[in-house]
Amino acid sequence: MDSREFIGNVRQALGRSDDDTVDLTTSSHIDLSADEVGARKDSVKKTMIENALPLFNQMQTSAEQAGWRVIRLHSIEQAKIYVRQVVQEMEAISVLQSKHSLVQDLGLTLDLQAINVSINTMAMSEGSTRESLRDMAINADIGVTGVDYAIAETGTCVIIPDEGVSRTISLLPPVHIAVLKLGDVVPSLDELFTLRRDAFLNGELGTYMNLISGPSRTADIEYTIVTGVHGPGEVHLVMLDNEI
Repeated sequence: MDSREFIGNVRQALGRSDDDTVDLTTSSHIDLSADEVGARKDSVKKTMIENALPLFNQMQTSAEQAGWRVIRLHSIEQAKIYVRQVVQEMEAISVLQSKHSLVQDLGLTLDLQAINVSINTMAMSEGSTRESLRDMAINADIGVTGVDYAIAETGTCVIIPDEGVSRTISLLPPVHIAVLKLGDVVPSLDELFTLRRDAFLNGELGTYMNLISGPSRTADIEYTIVTGVHGPGEVHLVMLDNEI
């Protein structure tokens, strides 16, 4: 299969015709000034708020199609109960959580310690090293993170690195629970790239971003789809529809 055939297959899978064209300079914002990017960012943020519920509904549908185990809840307390339920069903003994503010709001520590489950927060402290934090993620049964942005079109959760927010939490434990709040969903990758371009121009881009579209899948071995080889085989998406 040559590159043209490959691209043609991708177009067909996305429901696009050969007549569809993309202006790469515009979509990637390469030729836009900082002010123009800032204006686009403001427009995206406005869309996220004004269309928060329709985007949330679309995200739910796309995420379910992508393989997420989606649960729609209405409060932080309900989310905490759900996480505890997953922990008990998995008979997990070790949970690792990120420092996303939404995750910290869940107040999981005392709740899980009460049922003799070890819970740690991925954060550098005195005596800790990058290696020790990585080992913590490797040994965890479940990783719990927030979601910085979600993409309604593809059911993708986006995690951006920060202190206490590492991709290892969502990649190394066999089960990942992501918590998403209303108002953090963008329509497509185009809007996400607008926000990230603006962050770059303001010196806030970071080193990478993690895009998660369902459980880990690979077809490297005899073209057979296998889950959980390069990441979690089970992913839960907790959608809080009254948090904005």
